[in-house]
Amino acid sequence: MRLFADLKRSFLGWSWLLILPFFSIITWIFMKGAGVLNPGDVGIPYLAFVLLSTTLWSGFFDTYKGCSQIFQNYGKIMLVNTLPVHVVVFSEIFVAVVRFSIPFSFILIYFLVQSIPMSMLGFLFPLIYLPMILFGATIGLLSGLFNAIAKDFTFLMDKVIHLLMLLSPVVYSVDVSTGFLAKILRFNPITYFISSARNILIEGDIYMAQNYYGCSLLILIIFILLTRFFILNTSRILERGDF
Repeated sequence: MRLFADLKRSFLGWSWLLILPFFSIITWIFMKGAGVLNPGDVGIPYLAFVLLSTTLWSGFFDTYKGCSQIFQNYGKIMLVNTLPVHVVVFSEIFVAVVRFSIPFSFILIYFLVQSIPMSMLGFLFPLIYLPMILFGATIGLLSGLFNAIAKDFTFLMDKVIHLLMLLSPVVYSVDVSTGFLAKILRFNPITYFISSARNILIEGDIYMAQNYYGCSLLILIIFILLTRFFILNTSRILERGDF
């Protein structure tokens, strides 16, 4: 599996899956301490909030990144060995979920050690979090498709995804946003996905349930149609993109 190969080449190996989440939150903790960032009322200690939220985001980003590179990484194999594209897509999703699950497990242990209350409905977390993973896969597949037309599209899309993190309630509460940012959050599916994933784990409810379920259904339909499109047109995409 690609995950094992990547970690085997790394000096720290599996330790990176635990170290990276802590590195990712240092900036936000510092900005909050310096008074630059006002995350609003997040309901739990900010360290726990940002550690959980950035880990949820990393699962989304890893899924996006893996699916955006399936033609680059597996293009020749799919042509020569007729490897089904949907097998590759679900393989990348699985890898992203494994990478997410390890630090997330330690976050749950941290919550228990710190006596941070968690809901009895937390067992529904995987189901509630799934649309966010599918959203990452959908954006990744679209990025990989357009990259066949313009080779620098994936690079541009990576920058857009990083910007999307700032325009999503990852390091701040969704209630703290006003003005133009509030309008962006209202039309941003990540708002409902990440807020609902946090809420079901901590409070036992879905954030704006109607919007969450509507976005989830839409993403599921797009993902299925897009996967079907790739299955039918893999050869054409690979020939057009010269992977």
